[in-house]
Amino acid sequence: MFNVNKCWSMQRRATIGEGMLRGACLVCCVGRNRSSSRGFTLVELMIGLVLVAILMSIGLPMFRSFTLGQQLRATTSDLRIALTLARSEAVKRNRVVALQPFDADDGWGSGWIIPSPLKDDPDDPCLMDVPTEPFDPDDICLLAHRQKGDVTITTNPDVASLQFTPMGRAASVVEFEVDIGPPESSIQGCMQLELDGRITSTPGECSGG
Repeated sequence: MFNVNKCWSMQRRATIGEGMLRGACLVCCVGRNRSSSRGFTLVELMIGLVLVAILMSIGLPMFRSFTLGQQLRATTSDLRIALTLARSEAVKRNRVVALQPFDADDGWGSGWIIPSPLKDDPDDPCLMDVPTEPFDPDDICLLAHRQKGDVTITTNPDVASLQFTPMGRAASVVEFEVDIGPPESSIQGCMQLELDGRITSTPGECSGG
C-alpha cells in the first residue's frame, strides 16, 4: 500500500543530501581558490633572496672579467692600429714619423698622437682638431687618440717617442705592457714591436727581457 508520509520523508532526505553535497563542493572550490591566490610566505621569500644573492656572487665576477677583457682587446687593437699607421705614413711620406703619448706627463696611458713629419717646429704640439682660423695643414695631427678608462701602459725600454724610418723600421724593439682595471682585479696584455715593424701580442705581463 502506498505510504504518502514515507515517500515524503525519503524525498526530503534526498533533497537535504543533495544540498549538503553542493555545499561541500562549494567549500572545496573556495578553499582551492584561496590557496592558489595566497602570497609568498616569509620562508619562501628568504629562500628566494638567498638564491638571488648566490647567483649574483657567481655572475658579477664573471661579468667584470668579461668587461675588462673586452677593454683590453680594444686598447691593444687601438695601439696596434696607431703603430701600423705611423709605420705606413713613414714609408708613404719617405720621412721619419713618430708616435708619441697624448699627454707627456701622463704617459702612454693617456693615449697617443702622430704629429705630421712636415711640422715647422717638431717641439710644438700638433693640433688635435681643425681650427676655424687659417692654419697650416702640417700642424694637424695625423692621429690623435685619447685613451679613456682605468688604463696603464708602460714601455720597456721607457720611450717618450717611438720613431719609424722611411724604410718602415722601428728605432728600437719596444714592449708595451697594457694594464686594465683596478690593481686588485686588473688584467694585463703585452704587445711587442720588432725592429722590422712586426707587432705581436700575448696575454699577461711582458717578460721584460
